[in-house]
Amino acid sequence: MTITAPPAPANAALSPFETGPGTPAGRYLRSFWQPIRLSTDLPAGTATPIKVMGERFTLYRGTGGKAHVTQPGCPHRQTMLSLGNVEGDSLRCMFHGWRFGEDGRCEEAPGQGPTLLERQRVRVYPTHEAYGVIFAYFGEGEPPRFHDIAAFSKKHGRDMTSALVQDTGTYKRGCNYYINVENALDLAHVAYTHKLSSDPSITEVGFDPGVIRVRDVTVERMDFGIRAVEVEHESDPVISTVMLPNAMHLLVPQRDGWLEQVAWRVPVDDESHYSIQITAMHTDEAGKERFEAYQARKADLIAKYPSTDECATAILRGEKTLFDFADHPDLVNIEDHVAQMGMQWIDEPGKENLAQSDKAVLQLRRMFVSRLGDFVAGTPVGDSDW
Repeated sequence: MTITAPPAPANAALSPFETGPGTPAGRYLRSFWQPIRLSTDLPAGTATPIKVMGERFTLYRGTGGKAHVTQPGCPHRQTMLSLGNVEGDSLRCMFHGWRFGEDGRCEEAPGQGPTLLERQRVRVYPTHEAYGVIFAYFGEGEPPRFHDIAAFSKKHGRDMTSALVQDTGTYKRGCNYYINVENALDLAHVAYTHKLSSDPSITEVGFDPGVIRVRDVTVERMDFGIRAVEVEHESDPVISTVMLPNAMHLLVPQRDGWLEQVAWRVPVDDESHYSIQITAMHTDEAGKERFEAYQARKADLIAKYPSTDECATAILRGEKTLFDFADHPDLVNIEDHVAQMGMQWIDEPGKENLAQSDKAVLQLRRMFVSRLGDFVAGTPVGDSDW
C-alpha cells in the first residue's frame, strides 16, 4: 500500500509524527524504554536485524540467554552483524571474523594487530527483559528507571500478575504510530469499527456485545498521560489510558471476563509501526479452559490467511470485505488496521473535524505537544509514576 508523505506541520518542532534520528519526537521517544521483540521470538544463540524509528540495529541473544542490541554493521566493512555467529555473549562478523563483546569492544580480529583491537568497537544499547518482552533504550546517557508494570496494574487495573490467563502479542500496522496511539482514547469508534468482531452470532472471540454502543466519556488528565473513562451507571466501566509518549493501558469486558492490556506503539519508520502488548484475561477456570482450547486451534485458523496487514490491504483495495475474515483470530486488529491504514496522515490542517466524542484525543494531542515542547527546551523526561 502506498502512503503519501505527510505535509509539513505548522510547527515542525512540535510534530509527534516524525520519529527518525534527530527529530524532536524521535529524540523524545528514544528517551524512554521501547519494546522491540517478544522474548519467544529470539531463541538463544540467534541474531536478527531490527528497525526502530527509522534506524537499523542488530538484536541477538547470547547462548546464556541475555539479549543484546548493537549498531547494524561491523565497523570493518559494514557487513550486517545480524548475519554473524553468536559466541557466548559475543557476536562474530561473518565476513572477516571480527568478534565483539557485550560491551561493544572488539575481542578478536583474525590477522590484525593488537592496536586495532584497542580502537575498534561497536555501539551497544541497554536492554531489559520483563513480562516476556525485550526492551531497549536508544537515547543518550543513562536509561530511566524501568516502569513497574505490575504496580501500575495493581493501582490502576485489576492486578495483571494474578490473572489466570497471561499472554504477549505483537502485530505490524502500515500507518504512522501516532494514529494508533490516539486510537486508544477513541472509545467512540468501538461501536462501529468493531461491530462485526463483537457479534457472537458471527464470531467466536471478540469484545463483549455490551460495548457496542455510543458512549460518552470523562477525560482525566494524569501526570503521565490522558485517561478516558466511559460514563455509565455501572461499577466497571471501560477505561483506556495513554501513558506518554506511546504506551497504553486498557480495561475492557470480553465474553469470558475482563481483558487488561499494556501495549506500546513503536515506530518502525514514519509509515509503519509495531504494537507489542502484554495481556491478562481476568476470568474463571472455565473461561481459562475455553481460552486455552481456542489457542490450540488458533495457529490453524491463522494459517488460512496472509498477515493481518495484507488482509487489511486487500480490503482497502476493494478485493475483500471484513466478512471474508469473520473467523480470523485477529479480526479485531484487522478492523483497526482497515480504519487506521485508510486514514493516511492526520496532521494536515483543515482536513479533520474533531467533535464532542474526540475530546480525549484532543487532550492527548495538546499534552503530547506540550511535553514535547518542554523536552525540546531542555526539560528531562524524568521518572513517571507508572
